[in-house]
Amino acid sequence: MRWGSLLSLGGAALLLQGQLQHVLADIPIEVTSKDSLKEAGKTITGPMWEYYLANQTEGIPGKLTDTWYVAGAMFMTMIQFWHVSGYNEHNSVVSHDLMFQAGRNYDYFDSNYSQWLGNDDQMFWGLATITASETGFPEVSNKPTWTSLARAVFNMQANRWDERACDGGITWQIHPWQAGYTLRNSISNGGLFQLAARLGRFTNNQTYFDWAEKIWDWAAASPLIDTNTWFVADSTSGSNDCVDADRMQWSYNYGTFIAGAAYMYNATKDVKWRNRTEGLVDHVFKHFFPTKYTTAIGPGTIFSDVACEPLQTCDRNMLNFKGWSSMWLAMAAIMVPELREKITPKLQGSALAIGRSCDGSSEGKSNLCGSRWYQETWDGIQGLEVQQAALGGITANLMLLTDVVAKTIDTNPGAKEQFLDTYNDDTPDALPHITTGDRVGSWILTVLWGSGIVAAGWWLVKQQ
Repeated sequence: MRWGSLLSLGGAALLLQGQLQHVLADIPIEVTSKDSLKEAGKTITGPMWEYYLANQTEGIPGKLTDTWYVAGAMFMTMIQFWHVSGYNEHNSVVSHDLMFQAGRNYDYFDSNYSQWLGNDDQMFWGLATITASETGFPEVSNKPTWTSLARAVFNMQANRWDERACDGGITWQIHPWQAGYTLRNSISNGGLFQLAARLGRFTNNQTYFDWAEKIWDWAAASPLIDTNTWFVADSTSGSNDCVDADRMQWSYNYGTFIAGAAYMYNATKDVKWRNRTEGLVDHVFKHFFPTKYTTAIGPGTIFSDVACEPLQTCDRNMLNFKGWSSMWLAMAAIMVPELREKITPKLQGSALAIGRSCDGSSEGKSNLCGSRWYQETWDGIQGLEVQQAALGGITANLMLLTDVVAKTIDTNPGAKEQFLDTYNDDTPDALPHITTGDRVGSWILTVLWGSGIVAAGWWLVKQQ
């Protein structure tokens, strides 16, 4: 993921200053009605899909102009929306494009992009594929299972665990020549933590749980997570051995750790994970739901990434954050039922705010949503990212109403892990299923490189 100014994605993240703006009727939303939320989600999806189709790089499925991970995150959101709404109009394209971007090695590290990718970029594709497994999204014939693709991402990223500085962690960028290579940021490490926790719960493979524990313990010992205040920093630098941190506050840094901790609690029933989830959730409510923003639900019930929204300085990445975080909060409410009562009003109020702010119209598109949900009407920002964020907010409320617990290998046996040897098998048309012994007793091949990196073997969850 590369930070930048407000880049245009066919109008994405574009503040239409000086251009004619039209305001239409808002989207009526009843937060306790599945039908109302489903219709709202479909309405929001319309222009988002138009942006997607219009802005693929030279027609490459799943590759958007000037970004790669955003489409993967959009697929994650759309799969979750399909699961709770039944809306399947775009499923065939989502399935095709999600598999297409896995690349010839099925690891979301294709040579076309691998020279400039960050760990967070690849991670979002891993989260999209584990979401597909958990929701029972249809598998693609003669291709690896979605779980296998999520596992491939996990294995590659765990292989990058770097103890040359900071006693561990993975760096934001993958290659030494990339700006930001020395940084260990929350979304990369928290994303891997979340992926490990969800893979662990789905497969019941202890290897993933062990890694989730390891990542959390490292993050909590570093400046990234303060377990006394539940403050989550954005990043810390290996250049000074991670003695301090960039304390910018972004909702998705909290959201990814919340989701991972909630999954760990659901899988292990260890109270420490419930306490960790609740501590992070409470901090999110204090910081990202300002009391001055009010809905019929009450004060402090509108989600806002306050570091950039008031001055409209959010770049195309930041515009997405609260949409993903809304869904991760809903996951927490489902995985940790004790938190449902405090999470639900925040998401309901945000849905009401989304409904009134998605009344924009420009360039033939209607129901454009903008970034500042707390405004009474559209704020003039348009694009795939803000539509995706709004869809995430609506989807989160549908998740609470449907209350469908994420599937596991027991309830979705067709999504079993499969062995992928990405070096020797470029086209694994028929892949053997992982054996029970492999799932339960998988071993980690640990390699101590001469450079000092302690890294897990290339295929950490290995077939025996």
